[in-house]
Amino acid sequence: MFNTAVYGEKFINEFTYKNIPFEVVRCPATIWCGTLGYASNCTDEPDIGALLKKYQKLCDIPKVEAANPEWSCAISINYWQEGAAPRGMMFAQQVLTEKQDSNHDVYIMPESLFIRVACTAETAKAAFDKNSCELHELFGVIKDSLDENGYVLGTNGAQEIEIYNYEAGLFYAYVQVMRKEAHGA
Repeated sequence: MFNTAVYGEKFINEFTYKNIPFEVVRCPATIWCGTLGYASNCTDEPDIGALLKKYQKLCDIPKVEAANPEWSCAISINYWQEGAAPRGMMFAQQVLTEKQDSNHDVYIMPESLFIRVACTAETAKAAFDKNSCELHELFGVIKDSLDENGYVLGTNGAQEIEIYNYEAGLFYAYVQVMRKEAHGA
């Protein structure tokens, strides 16, 4: 059963790699609302701890037209740009309008193709031979599956997303990709 974590995402197909099920999804242009920060240069990371703390303090300020209020995310931005742009991090929820309280930051992600994997005990066992794992650990597993399955890393800004629905116990790692033939690889 396909669970929608990003409002408007469309299931494209699925494949299995090293006994792990992966889903290919297309996400529409998406508006994220929360706390966004960039590194002060093109080699370091932003202060992720400070961003998370700020996001948690602002959770009581309502987001206008929340698309999937039960889902939250952490987005890695420009991490694959090889020093061409500062790395960014955002803690956010998806919304349907850019018009938000001035305390919130807004980031618009262009329409993108993603490969996602659910963070489950079965995935952790197949990927790492352990009972559980962190979402960010699955980014490498997704990247390892790309070549054999006809994909390359995408360059759309928001390249890695950790999506959480604590209430439902659902957690997904998303990596932005392109088909090899579309990329010319």
